[in-house]
Amino acid sequence: MKFAKIMSLLLCTTVLFCGCIKDNRAAIKINDKVITRAEFYDDFNKMKDAQFKNLSKDLQAPDSYLVLSLKNKFVNDVIFRELLAQEFEKRKIEATQKEIDAKKAEIISQMGSEENLNKILKENAITPERLQKDLASEVKTIKLLDQLNVTKVSDKDAQKYYNNNKEKFNFPDRILVSHILIDTSAENIRRKVIDADKDAKLSNAQIDEKVKQEVQKQKDLLNKALKEARLNPKNFAQVAAKYSQDEASAKNGGNLGFVARGQLVPEFEKAAFDELKPGVVSDPVKTQFGEHIILVMDKAKGGIQPYSKVKEDLKKFLDQQNKIAALQKFATGLKDKSKIEFVDEDLNPVNIQKQIDEAFKRQIESNNKKETKPLSKLLDNKKEDKK
Repeated sequence: MKFAKIMSLLLCTTVLFCGCIKDNRAAIKINDKVITRAEFYDDFNKMKDAQFKNLSKDLQAPDSYLVLSLKNKFVNDVIFRELLAQEFEKRKIEATQKEIDAKKAEIISQMGSEENLNKILKENAITPERLQKDLASEVKTIKLLDQLNVTKVSDKDAQKYYNNNKEKFNFPDRILVSHILIDTSAENIRRKVIDADKDAKLSNAQIDEKVKQEVQKQKDLLNKALKEARLNPKNFAQVAAKYSQDEASAKNGGNLGFVARGQLVPEFEKAAFDELKPGVVSDPVKTQFGEHIILVMDKAKGGIQPYSKVKEDLKKFLDQQNKIAALQKFATGLKDKSKIEFVDEDLNPVNIQKQIDEAFKRQIESNNKKETKPLSKLLDNKKEDKK
């Protein structure tokens, strides 16, 4: 009996221990580099779970069309990244921490805040370590492109692209607008008061009083911000940074950039597009978010924008497209010269594509059954009616 207990304990310990061991069997060999199954599936499953978490279970199944398509793309991405990493090492291309930090700061600026960046990273299951690695790779890629001497877009090429694609430069009416948001909504404030009262100690009367006081406090703040903004509209950005409760735009001095009709809530849009002249600070405008103090800085009439206005942005865009094409061509050349072995046949793109085709066929058949089912029921009902 004692022996059986000891063996049982040893068996449980072995199972637990094995459960902690990563699967270090080779999955893909890229020249001399081995990508293990653990390395591949750890990253792939994190991405899959993040992207498909809101989908039904059948769409998240390993043999679903969506999961297989993502897997196929991920395999190619892994190969692409590894081939570039080997090329960086061969060419002795490195990224300093200063360069990585600068690239991160650039992304934060585009996102509006570090908080926004962290939110997106969390939604996509990207760890700080993974971000650091990806940023380093991006810095190195830029240096590699410099070495590849990608041809810069000439004025002549940009003009030709513009002439052949004028419909792409047909913009609606737009405004360059900034705002200061102060949440004076009693409903929003009541929700915050109740959420803060975690132990539910406040009576309804006490909640009402707190809401009343907070609404007045926010109204006073709104009037103070309005007075300062109107004192000198040129200092609107500083006033927005100081008072606005829209954190994302406040860090940019309240600047929302150029926006078109349909991108703003109706009350805001009506005031900004139809009532305000550029350079004039608005009266407070109520929306579901609170009250806005609006400053329209410029208005751009809709229609096809002249080449002179879009030239610089167009050249940057075309330069970027050329770099992407050059990098893809370079990576394809590296792939053709490399020895790539799919040790795990489940990761061979040829096999994955076969599974994708089969999954797509199943999906079509399933959809056809769903469409014909109501018709058969209808016919059954008609038969019963005749009886």
